[in-house]
Amino acid sequence: MIRSNRSWDLRGLLVLAGALLVSPMTPQPTYAIWPQFGRALTTDLGDQASPVIAADGLGGGIVAWVDRRSPIVNLFAQRVLATGEVDAAWPPGGRMLLTDPQALANALEPPAFPVIATDGARGAIVVWQQSRNGATSTDIFAQHVLSSGAVDGAWPTNGVVLCAIEGIQDIPEVISDGAGGAIVTWMDGRPGSTVVDVYAQHVLNSGLVDPNWPTNGVAVCTAAGFQAFPKIVEDGAGGAIVTWYDLRSSVTGIDIFAQHVLSSGVVDPAWPVNGTALCTAARNQFNPAIVSDGAGGAIVTWLDARDNTSHIFAQRVLASGSVDPAWPADGSAVCLAPIEQVDPVIASDRAGGAIVAWRDARSFVAHNMFAQHVLASGSVDPAWPVDGTALSLLTTEQSSPAIVSDGGGGALVTWQQDLDIYTQHVLASGLLDGAFPASGLPICTLPSTQQTPAMAGAGSRTVVAWSDQRSGTDFDIFAMQVRAAVAVDVEDTPTSHRIRFAPPNPSPTRGPVTLRFALPRMAPLRLSIYAATGRRVRDIATGAHNAGEHEVAWDLRDEAGRSVVGGIYFARLETAGHVLVRKIAVLK
Repeated sequence: MIRSNRSWDLRGLLVLAGALLVSPMTPQPTYAIWPQFGRALTTDLGDQASPVIAADGLGGGIVAWVDRRSPIVNLFAQRVLATGEVDAAWPPGGRMLLTDPQALANALEPPAFPVIATDGARGAIVVWQQSRNGATSTDIFAQHVLSSGAVDGAWPTNGVVLCAIEGIQDIPEVISDGAGGAIVTWMDGRPGSTVVDVYAQHVLNSGLVDPNWPTNGVAVCTAAGFQAFPKIVEDGAGGAIVTWYDLRSSVTGIDIFAQHVLSSGVVDPAWPVNGTALCTAARNQFNPAIVSDGAGGAIVTWLDARDNTSHIFAQRVLASGSVDPAWPADGSAVCLAPIEQVDPVIASDRAGGAIVAWRDARSFVAHNMFAQHVLASGSVDPAWPVDGTALSLLTTEQSSPAIVSDGGGGALVTWQQDLDIYTQHVLASGLLDGAFPASGLPICTLPSTQQTPAMAGAGSRTVVAWSDQRSGTDFDIFAMQVRAAVAVDVEDTPTSHRIRFAPPNPSPTRGPVTLRFALPRMAPLRLSIYAATGRRVRDIATGAHNAGEHEVAWDLRDEAGRSVVGGIYFARLETAGHVLVRKIAVLK
């Protein structure tokens, strides 16, 4: 697990187009290279669409999608390994998740709007909506696929029913419960509701609905009016924080609210009934997105029309249920640039704040991707450009953004650019990663349609999946890994296996510093010193090294033999396709 008190950025590296694109000093990795323009997860007949992805914890991912290879629409899933190979234990073309075709054929409507969460054991829980019990009823279901590629035999063949009450339950969202199960929220139009409400339910790893939770879900919000499009995040204690946009007020318009559901299945009594108001500014606020603040609360961002145009705001709600008093009332302004900003997405900065990305029309030509850093204090990071860093300024329309933390205070953002898929890495400093093109890294630019990208993982190994029409007829599912090396103060990383890189000794230091590392087998490596700006200062070890413990000293001099100035430096160990980085504080 990465542990860090503060994160720092260096140049990124990534696998793309059949080659490793990195700085010249990076050794050739020993793992398989992903195919140019992505790995095919399925190319079966019929359209495969609406991909969603959960990280497998090993640099790969499990991707699920709606599949029309037969007249009976089903859900399928496939696992792609960090090596770029489809897991050989899984069926070619993916695992069918609803395994009773006859019962599925009797359903009134096919499964739709899938979402996914890890089970914590390299498998995944997939949730969807479907009409099985009446023409005016849509219900919420879940299924568990194991890391082995088998559907969990303890779960019902066509998924466990989380809510089967009469009426419309739709647009689910899901998170892991931290114990192999999942918590799910949705929009709910059951009889007796005031238009549409928000509910949630807990499914256990066993495939049973948690008996401590109310049948058909706990009422998160049943206020008058319309509560819509809930989003959900873990609370760190087995429960969840849910946010939504809310039309209970005829005065302020559509507002943003949040509520805390405890692991016991009750709404947190310390929070206001029907939720904490995060923003009740004039006019309308839409499309919230949410991320944990790492302290039992959450940061929520949204599209805000308080001044008759669309801008981006954010607010922090504490674990107590109160809005953080250090943040501005009705939210911190993330971007107030001209024209409009829409479709915000959010990722943690791992320091109590968040990185927000969105589509931005300030160019007057097309919507471009931008990002901004909101600090835990509620202020926009003054080191970042006012109104955000441009992730791409190409003149083609950009849409469908997705975001993940890079683990080092920045984020990776992917999007659909016209009919292609692009990704960009923005560093904690607000600068773009110099290893990525200034207008974004092209993941797939074939002369066909690529659409609806999804993204999961960590910055060091993140997987993007999308729906792809390169066959010329049907849509298929493809994936590509994006790698971005980010310097963090690490004990070790899950991807480094038995590679060890000890803390520099001493640090802080005024004299020579000793760097110790261990290799599980003989491997080529490069151990280099970098300045905080990303400039390489000196290589202090290169070439093949035997398995075992190694020790190298750095005398605080650069490649030309000059003493370095005081400040923060980084020792970067690159070997066997892994990058581990240690921080060194030099005192002068």
